[in-house]
Amino acid sequence: MWLLLKFYNLIHLLLLPLIFPLELRKRDPKRRLVWLKEKFGFISSPNFRDNRKVIWVHGVSLGEVRAITKFLELAAQEFNICLTTTTETGRTFAEKLMKENPNFKVYYSPFDLEFVIKRFLKRLNPAALVLVETEIWPNMIYISSNYMPVFLINARLSDKSFIKYKALSFFFKPILNKISAICVQNENYLHKFKSLGVISDKLYLTGNLKFDITIPFIKFEELEILKKPIIIAGSTHEGEEKIILTSFLQIKEASSLLLVPRHPERFERVYKLCQEFIGAEDVTVFKYSELLKNKPQEMLKNWQEGKKMVVVIDKIGILASLYRIADVAIIGGSFIPHGGQNPLEAIYWKVPVIVGPYMENFPFVVEFVKEGAILQTSPEGLTEAIRLVLRDNEYRERLGEKAYAMFMRLTGGSKKTLEIINSFLKSNPQTKN
Repeated sequence: MWLLLKFYNLIHLLLLPLIFPLELRKRDPKRRLVWLKEKFGFISSPNFRDNRKVIWVHGVSLGEVRAITKFLELAAQEFNICLTTTTETGRTFAEKLMKENPNFKVYYSPFDLEFVIKRFLKRLNPAALVLVETEIWPNMIYISSNYMPVFLINARLSDKSFIKYKALSFFFKPILNKISAICVQNENYLHKFKSLGVISDKLYLTGNLKFDITIPFIKFEELEILKKPIIIAGSTHEGEEKIILTSFLQIKEASSLLLVPRHPERFERVYKLCQEFIGAEDVTVFKYSELLKNKPQEMLKNWQEGKKMVVVIDKIGILASLYRIADVAIIGGSFIPHGGQNPLEAIYWKVPVIVGPYMENFPFVVEFVKEGAILQTSPEGLTEAIRLVLRDNEYRERLGEKAYAMFMRLTGGSKKTLEIINSFLKSNPQTKN
């Protein structure tokens, strides 16, 4: 194992000069120096107010961090939390999430290099490492396991990841067995981890932590002038906006469409795409940021003239609350081979949900579709699916209520996960690095 890790470190070091400049350019210029320091493990002291144990939680992006929001809230009641993320959106969301909590600090995740991880651990001195979903970083896991229990929570394995880890099982099997407990979302994932050679005693079925969500109520007064029915297409990816716009323009009943691109760097491109694609006098396109400035009156005028409205939401972190005003939600990432985005935020508000054929990242959707709680369709069938939901008020309400009832039955995973972590920490006192 030692030789394999040395080889992994060598490959990582050789690739770093290629990856590093690209990653640096992605960062906000104001944050580049902080990013640079933290990626190499030079973190500022967390300066927690008390001497409670420190838990290091790593979630790569916005999706992972949002999925464990409830877990973080519960854990922060007992521990000091250091959360590391890779993406800007993940970091921004985390900072807003716990900005008033003195027991919570956010950093960029360190490079998975031996000397970097050791430096990071020495400065932080955590009692446990908690990885989220599929974050299997060899050095992070192997080195941390020498000092503390390591956990993989809300764990899942896509078919693609499973094939990769299976092919490299000579490397990943010993790494995975360095983890103290793997808390999986469902039995399918549990069997996949077993197939990779993980010891059965390390596997726990805790359910999907994504179900344990609390979403803030935001009034969105600037959008109250939108004419109903309102369609929200959330977390859309390249190629999906055209599919959704095509359907929206064909449906007479559909008055307002809110497009929420998954990645902030696409906001402007999607806005221009809408302007070019629509090119019709009876449809008006706005950016959400414009409405926040001074354009609601212009929108009101257009609404009075009977025009359709398309609003590109160019602000991160509000989609979950925004779904509340929708009459129907279309889930992005599901009409192209991406694997889908999280539909639970719409279900939370009892909004009927339409997904495309590609939802493999969210296996629970299969059961929801089977039970008639989520409507699944193809890109070609999207127009009729929207039409069906908008024309039948009773069906629309039933769809939302049924999904919500199923959703509520699947909550509680965060509490179970924290109980498992606590049981290990009680029998594994913190070791100084």
